[in-house]
Amino acid sequence: MKIQYQHRLQPFHTFISTNNTYPLHIHKHVEITFVLEGTIHITVNEEEHVLSEGDMVVIYPNQPHSYKTITSSRILLYFFDAAFPGDFTGDLTHYVPDRPMVRRQQLMEPVPGMLNDLYRLYTADCDQRLLKAYISVVLGHVLPLLSLKKLEYTRDLDSIQRILAYVDLHFLEPITLDLLAKELGLSKFHISRIFSDQLHTSFPDYVNNRRIALAQMLLLSTTNPVTEIAFESGFNSLRSFYRSFKKEYGISPNEYRRNVQ
Repeated sequence: MKIQYQHRLQPFHTFISTNNTYPLHIHKHVEITFVLEGTIHITVNEEEHVLSEGDMVVIYPNQPHSYKTITSSRILLYFFDAAFPGDFTGDLTHYVPDRPMVRRQQLMEPVPGMLNDLYRLYTADCDQRLLKAYISVVLGHVLPLLSLKKLEYTRDLDSIQRILAYVDLHFLEPITLDLLAKELGLSKFHISRIFSDQLHTSFPDYVNNRRIALAQMLLLSTTNPVTEIAFESGFNSLRSFYRSFKKEYGISPNEYRRNVQ
């Protein structure tokens, strides 16, 4: 299972996404998805949920998740820091949903309208206090439907964010487990356990996947030589780049570029 860390700096952000398909990722924000049209498959913590119009899902901080649209979908996405709603911060940091999905028929009547209003207020650049009030009311209606359970690895949450944020900023540089442990002041055994137990991958595989993802984008969006792309993506040898790329895509970078053109 490959996973990437997604940086989101704003305390609150919302937008409409059409035909969303996004690979497995993790971030420190709470994420709410509300389906406006069509059907979308959302995987949270390795469990897939199929959402249709009027359904919603609440994804807590550091929960691995991905999106896949097979036919068509149009969704509203909301991202906010767990501290943003104030009174609900404890529920968002010390618990996780046993069932993150809420069906249309479970939602109280005001919720869909408030979610749409929240989007319109945000795009109109309204006062942040009004956004906080709206999201608090939405959470007040929705959280009791999620069957919250106590988070068992609270002490690891800050470590996960620090580790993935550091890798995301430095994956183009030579980076080792020993260096990461030294820079963050953590045991390398603790870091390895987080990757294997919480993120279901290894440290080297995670770093290589970040590099391959960048290389794949450069192959599609530039005419740069493959050799140049390999080193731009953080690989220190062509051999390791070709081996990693073929492991991911089943073909060489040159073949991949020819096939998509």
